[in-house]
Amino acid sequence: MRLHAITQAKHGGVQARPSSVSSRPHPTVRIYPGGSVRLHHTALPDKVDEQLLEWAKARAQAMVLNVERLDDSPEATDTSLDRPWRTVLVPSQRLELLRHIDYPCAGVSTLLWGIGPERAVANCNPFDVNPRAIDFERSTSRPGKGPFRDVARGAYGNRNFKYLWAIDHRGMHIAREMTPCRLSSRGIITHSILVDRGIVGGEIFFDRAETGKVYLNFGSARLPLEDAWQAEKTAEFVLALGYHTVVAMLPDRKPGERPYGMADRYGNKVQNVVFRQAEDL
Repeated sequence: MRLHAITQAKHGGVQARPSSVSSRPHPTVRIYPGGSVRLHHTALPDKVDEQLLEWAKARAQAMVLNVERLDDSPEATDTSLDRPWRTVLVPSQRLELLRHIDYPCAGVSTLLWGIGPERAVANCNPFDVNPRAIDFERSTSRPGKGPFRDVARGAYGNRNFKYLWAIDHRGMHIAREMTPCRLSSRGIITHSILVDRGIVGGEIFFDRAETGKVYLNFGSARLPLEDAWQAEKTAEFVLALGYHTVVAMLPDRKPGERPYGMADRYGNKVQNVVFRQAEDL
């Protein structure tokens, strides 16, 4: 079944900048989770300096959080959801298959979790690509390992309770967006701080009344949604983590009419599709 919806530095980051100017690109060193190191021959020295200046200027205006107030008013929100324009019942056999998949590694063309291949995060300053900055704030799960534990629960659209998510060959990674991060130009966690590579990303909220219910959108400019098929398969992936209901912010329009935007995530009467395990109804 396909949706007829939408179109689509602690450690790490750039560790060393070139010390001399030449006409050839200089390698930059980046440390990845697990301690692996790769050289990237990407930016000329002048470009690196521009990127560093851009990052520093943004960091000077970074958000400052009062972490003692983050859990206040969990029901507050300025977003309302429309009645689901579609309900998708996912066969339990399909979810069970996901729970037995394992990817020790992944190539650039490998179809992962039925969603798509991994790709590098895009549309961001390379100094903001720094997943080692939040090793302790990140949580990871995958089908067969169970739902996320000890999450903050609040209304969909309440930014204090928003988690960023991204899926790669290891599973789904989440981190609470409103977490101080001094190595991020925004002062808080971003998708490029969460992961440096992935399949797709977005935002997730955990329902207060029903622990098995989550609200999911695809609002990541770093790992944007490519088509409706990815959205449907991502919702199935989340069900396979052990949730019984996924409310996905997916509009009722044909692919190609316009890009997935802010109005598809927040505001009045946001269109959505509900995914449930078939045996629950």
